[in-house]
Amino acid sequence: MGTWTTEPGQVLHVRPTAQARAAAASAPVDPGPPSFLQGDHLRAYAARRASGGRHRAWTGTASRLDGAFDGAALARALTRLVRRHEGLRTWFDVDACTAGGTPVRHLVPADAVAFEPVAVPAFSPRPGGSWDDWVTAHLTETFDAACRPDSWAPFALGAVVADDGFGLFWGCDHAFTDGASQLMVLSEIEELYAEELDPSGWSSDPRGSSLSRPDPGTAGSFLAHAVAEHALAAATPADAPEIRAWADAVTAHDGRLPGFALDLGLPPGETAPVRIRSATLLDADGLARLDELVAAHGARFTGAVFAGIALTDARLTGAADWFGVTVVGTRGPGFETTQGWLCNFAPVTFPVADDGVPAPFTAVLPAADAAFRQARKVAKVPVHAALGVMLADGVLDPASLGSPQLISYLDLRRFPGAGRPAYDNGLHFTGEGRTANASLWVNRDHERLYLVTQSPDAPAAQAAVDRYIAELTATFEAAVGVVPIAAPVEADDVARDERLEATGAGSLG
Repeated sequence: MGTWTTEPGQVLHVRPTAQARAAAASAPVDPGPPSFLQGDHLRAYAARRASGGRHRAWTGTASRLDGAFDGAALARALTRLVRRHEGLRTWFDVDACTAGGTPVRHLVPADAVAFEPVAVPAFSPRPGGSWDDWVTAHLTETFDAACRPDSWAPFALGAVVADDGFGLFWGCDHAFTDGASQLMVLSEIEELYAEELDPSGWSSDPRGSSLSRPDPGTAGSFLAHAVAEHALAAATPADAPEIRAWADAVTAHDGRLPGFALDLGLPPGETAPVRIRSATLLDADGLARLDELVAAHGARFTGAVFAGIALTDARLTGAADWFGVTVVGTRGPGFETTQGWLCNFAPVTFPVADDGVPAPFTAVLPAADAAFRQARKVAKVPVHAALGVMLADGVLDPASLGSPQLISYLDLRRFPGAGRPAYDNGLHFTGEGRTANASLWVNRDHERLYLVTQSPDAPAAQAAVDRYIAELTATFEAAVGVVPIAAPVEADDVARDERLEATGAGSLG
């Protein structure tokens, strides 16, 4: 978030009106369950709240729009957005979670939703502080206060108004959003805002995308999605193919979920503050060559992403096969543009080496592609159904559930709003809490393939991430013929050579 910059200007928040807040506080209980991921999040939040810890499990996005600013129009646009998306009209009573109970959802009636613009006191710089530093601190304080699941609204929208346009920022508690929702939300607000300014002058999607917006006022119900998710999990037998796929993958890897390929230097059970980093893996020319390579082998680009990660891990660990857990979207027909947490996790596993030697990229590519296709099938059943069976059968070590490594791939060119200013100028960020692992978020746009990591901000961990980014970049560059790849220098080899050098028996040369 600290990389977002705006011109100095008037800061405004778009907040629920007093009447809307009152209606939300007395909103009726909705009997449906939270989704599985919501339930996990809410229990963690309740535990953190009870211990006095800081809740920073929010995620956000910011952008910039040209033109004159109309605060009342932006408030009307947000009102329409929230009335359209049922999941954004909810909050949870989590008191029962501390005793092992179920969180209770409250649903704010659509006609009670209303927002208004509220000016924020003028920027007052601290000694030595800058405007950008103040903005970062202000957004962090704003999202920390607003983005929580036990009150409404669990999100915050605001603007920084300058003479020639305005910055737009949004943050939302993770219980009510996911990465895809964040990528779409500001472009949808931009669309609604433009309609408020000129109802006859807005074209919803000039590209004719298959992911264009639903009819005004409609969107798939996240609450219905959660109900269907629980029903599917309950109806899935313990010997279903999706459950067996999870159990087979975990059993073959010592009963544990995967972690980062390198030692991050944290003692078991310890966490550290998150550091978010980004690195380019391929530029536009490299992407074009990788597209040609993928097409020549009858694969999809996603297969190339997993092949690159798996081969990198194999060189660093010496493993003969690779096991990762990927994030898979569950946005079926009618839910493509729903605001909510519509994700599942699935195992991806395939061989990457023969007799300890990593296979060529083109040899691994078909297996990686097939493994991801299989993962999408496995993801049709909620992972919690598999976790319950594996824990009950003693297949899965519960200790590995705390902070598993997750891997995501998104093609940012395919989302609604691509080509619009709010989307193309947008920046996506997360709250910087604590972690014990280094998850990988691989994204593609028109210009590059790049990696984002969320890793522990500790010296040993960052040294490991440095090494990993260099190796992963080299894997993709070698695949498209930019540079030949060299075998990595193993940490154990360095220690051995240093011992030899100290006794005069050898050297690093």
